Amino acid sequence: MKKIGIVMNSIAEINFKKDSTLLLMSELQNQGKELYYIENLNLYFSNQTPMAVAQKIEVFMNENKWFDLEDPEKIELASLDLVLMRQDPPFDMNFINNTYVLEAAENKGLKVVNRPSSLRTFNEKLSILNYPSFITDTVVTSKKSLMEEFINIHKRVVLKPLGLMGGNGVQIVNTDNCSEVLNSMPFDNSEMLMLQKFIDDVYLGDRRILIINGNLPESVVLRKPPEGDFRGNLAIGGTATTETLNERDKEIASVISKDLLKQGIFIAGLDVVGGFLTEINITCPTCFRELLDQTGENLAASFVDQLEIIKI
Repeated sequence: MKKIGIVMNSIAEINFKKDSTLLLMSELQNQGKELYYIENLNLYFSNQTPMAVAQKIEVFMNENKWFDLEDPEKIELASLDLVLMRQDPPFDMNFINNTYVLEAAENKGLKVVNRPSSLRTFNEKLSILNYPSFITDTVVTSKKSLMEEFINIHKRVVLKPLGLMGGNGVQIVNTDNCSEVLNSMPFDNSEMLMLQKFIDDVYLGDRRILIINGNLPESVVLRKPPEGDFRGNLAIGGTATTETLNERDKEIASVISKDLLKQGIFIAGLDVVGGFLTEINITCPTCFRELLDQTGENLAASFVDQLEIIKI
C-alpha cells in the first residue's frame, strides 16, 4: 500500500498545533507512503469514473511551514491504494456527494477509511440511540410541543443540531428560557433537533475515547469547558488533559468498538460525559495530537502500523 489520498478541508487553514489529520499524514509519510492532497471540493465524476483533482504533498511538523504542494493533476481515484476521508462537518450535500464519489471508487477496488456508506448513514449524534443503557434521557424531534414537554419534565436540557461539529449550535435550554429559545427556531420544515437531559458533570469535562481499528487507547482526552461555558470542545476554547480509561469508559468503548468495525469504521472518537455516551464521531475525529503530546501514546502511528491488516 503505497499511494494514499487524503480528502480534507483546506490544509492552509488548519490549526497546526491541534490538527489530527496532519499528524496522520506525517506518520504515513514517515513510513514511506506517497501522499495526495485532495481538498473536499475536488472530488468529481467524469462520466462514470470517480475522479479527483489531487496534489502530491509533503508535510512537516513545523508551525512555520507544514506542507509543500506540487501542481494539481486529475487522477482516477481507483489509481490510489487508500483514501482517508477526513472532511469536517457540516454534514451537507457536499459531504454526502463526496461519499458517493468515494463509494464508486471503492466499488472499483479503492480502500476508503472510513467506509463511505457508513459516513453517509451513521449520524454522529443519532447513533447513540442504539445504546440505550449508555445514554441519558433523550428526545429527537422537530415538533415544538414535544420539546416543551421534554424541557418541562427535566427542567434543564441540552439542545443539539444533528449535523454540526465543534459545539456549534449546542445550547442549554431550561424552563426560564424555553419560550425564547424555541420561538427563535425555524420550525416550518425544520430539521430535527436532539434534546438531552442536562448532565451536571459536563463542567468536569467530556472524555474523548479514540478507537483505532477496534482497539481501545490507554488514555482518554478530558476536555474541560472554558469559564462561562459548558462545552468542552477545543475549537471553542476548551482545555485538554488526559486520564487513563476508567471502567465505565471501557464498558462503553468495548461494546461500540466491535459494532464500528462491522460497519467499516476504523477511526472513531467516543464522547462520554458523567458516564453517559453523548456522541460517536466518525467523520473527522480529533485529539490525536493532545494524546500524543501529553502521554506519548501515538494512535496515528498505530493506525499506520495496522493499515495492511485492516479488513476494509
